[in-house]
Amino acid sequence: MLKAMKKESVKREKKVRAGVEAVAEQVETPVTAEPTEASVASPEVETKAVAECADIPAAVEGALAPAVAPAVEAPAATEPKAAPAVDLEALRTSVEEAKAALDAAQAEMKRLVEHARVVATVARDDYRKALAPYRDACKKAGHPCEFEGGRGANVAARVGFLVERTAEGVCITIRGRPETVETIPLSALKESVGKVGYSYCDRWLGPKEVIGNKGGGLGNRIRAVLK
Repeated sequence: MLKAMKKESVKREKKVRAGVEAVAEQVETPVTAEPTEASVASPEVETKAVAECADIPAAVEGALAPAVAPAVEAPAATEPKAAPAVDLEALRTSVEEAKAALDAAQAEMKRLVEHARVVATVARDDYRKALAPYRDACKKAGHPCEFEGGRGANVAARVGFLVERTAEGVCITIRGRPETVETIPLSALKESVGKVGYSYCDRWLGPKEVIGNKGGGLGNRIRAVLK
C-alpha cells in the first residue's frame, strides 16, 4: 500500500513539475510574442497542481502512521519487584524460645523419671516385705505361692526390638509399637552404645528397676548391627 501511494505521489509531482516548467517557459518568452491558450497555464491548472503537491505529505504521513504507532504506544518494561527483607532477628528469637521450651520439657521428663524410680524402689521393698511372711506360711502349709519374689518380681513382660542400620545411624522400634520408632545418630552410638540402649528402654518401657536389664540386651543388638 505504501509503495502504491509513493508511486501516485511521484506521478503527481511530475505533473506539477511539468506545469511549473510550462509557466516558466511562458515567463521567459519575449513580450512581443502573443501568448496562446496552449502556452499559458490557466489558473485552474495551477491551483490543481498546488493542491496535488499539498496532498503528498499528508498521504505519506497517513501511510507511515500505522507502522510508527505501535512503536510509540509500546509500554515500557516494568522493573522486577525487590524481594521483601527477612527479619533474621525475629526468626532467631522464635528458635531460641522453642529450644528453651524443649530443654524445659526434657528436664521435666528426667525429673519425673527419677521420681518414678524412687517410687518403684519403695514399692518393691514394701512388696518384698509383705511377700516374705506369706510365702513362708504357704510353704509350711504345703500350699503353692502364687506370687513371685526376688529377681523375678523386677522383670516385665517380654518385648522384641527391631534394630536396623541406616545412613544416619541405627533405627530402633519395639515390635508391635510403631510409635516407638527412633533413629539414633552415629555420634551418640560412638559415645556409648550401652547408654543408648538403656536410655531408649527408659523412655518407652520404664526404669531398669521395673523392666530389668532390657537396656543391656538392646545394646547387644545394636552392637551386632554395627559390625
